[in-house]
Amino acid sequence: MSDATTPGEGGGRPPAGTRTLPVAAIAGALILVGLVGVALYRRSTGTTGAPASQGDAAQAPGAASPPDAGGGSTIAVKAPVRLSPEAAILAERFRCVCGCNDPLPICACRNPNGSEDMKAFVQDLAKEGLAPDEVDRRMSERFGAAALLSNPAPPQTQPSHAGSPPRPH
Repeated sequence: MSDATTPGEGGGRPPAGTRTLPVAAIAGALILVGLVGVALYRRSTGTTGAPASQGDAAQAPGAASPPDAGGGSTIAVKAPVRLSPEAAILAERFRCVCGCNDPLPICACRNPNGSEDMKAFVQDLAKEGLAPDEVDRRMSERFGAAALLSNPAPPQTQPSHAGSPPRPH
């Protein structure tokens, strides 16, 4: 036999010119470092690209920043009322008084005394554990007799929300 060794017979040492660390592991590590860097950058600058300041944190939630504040203005939308199961069952007894005459669970208007206010009131009444008849009475007192589905509907003055996705009025 000859003294020259062939690749693979070298006594545990890789032959010269071979990589000991897989290229995929290096690429994965570089991608991970890049993603962490981007996440830290976005966290420190917010969504506008300008550094976050302490004045932004002190601003009241839901308030729009002044137009000259730099970085644009904030658009805040109040989340819709989420009804508990008990309140959802009670809400099926009412129609929205915004003018669409849709059942209360379907309407998503934000008019004064509209579905958002009605749903919040039904949620409060459900938390009190009132009987359905008492809930009907209180809803009639606050929103009028037209709020009860058992009463005739008033003339429709707003478009119905039943056939289309919810939209603000």
